[in-house]
Amino acid sequence: MTLGGGSGIIVEQLDDPGMAADCTLTAVGRDGADRLVGLTAGHCGQVGSRLLAEYDPKAGVVGRITAKSEEMDWAVIEFDPARVVPTRRVTQSEINGVGGAPGVGDNVCKNGRTTGFTCGIVWETHPAWFASHVCADHGDSGSPVLRGDQLIGMVVAGKDFQVGPITVPLPSCQGAGDVIHQPDAATDIQMVLRDIDRQAGPGAGFRLI
Repeated sequence: MTLGGGSGIIVEQLDDPGMAADCTLTAVGRDGADRLVGLTAGHCGQVGSRLLAEYDPKAGVVGRITAKSEEMDWAVIEFDPARVVPTRRVTQSEINGVGGAPGVGDNVCKNGRTTGFTCGIVWETHPAWFASHVCADHGDSGSPVLRGDQLIGMVVAGKDFQVGPITVPLPSCQGAGDVIHQPDAATDIQMVLRDIDRQAGPGAGFRLI
């Protein structure tokens, strides 16, 4: 089956048998050991968790989480190369490279299994993450954040809107056309890839194919 950044996945929850989490792939490629791997948010599962493709769960297990970081909130998935065909294009998004961090005011887009392909303005930036007005909700964790066709981030959480010292709680986004919703935090993909390289395990040397 074909999977890429923006594809929905179902992730086994080893700490809660019988349960599964809906998440989104950030990207699929190969690592320095030529393994077929994918990236998603670390809170989606545990090392050893099995994965199904959301659009065809009856096809069975397509991969497992083999590395993750709680602090940086990333996970590496090793796919069965006999069962997965990688793609750079999923619906409206196409990933043709890895870009640098955005600036405040940049327009970025994300592709997620829950709320689809949506775009918004970057509100704030930090060394390891940024917040934008892209629409995301539960299940969009791991969604690729793009500037054009360049992968620049991974959606990991919603956050309250800050106006100076005032915190404005807002609801999560329900889908395209929902204008008033909380910003969404995304990790800087360059920081994520450097952290994966530092661990020198599965996913190190990640490259798009």
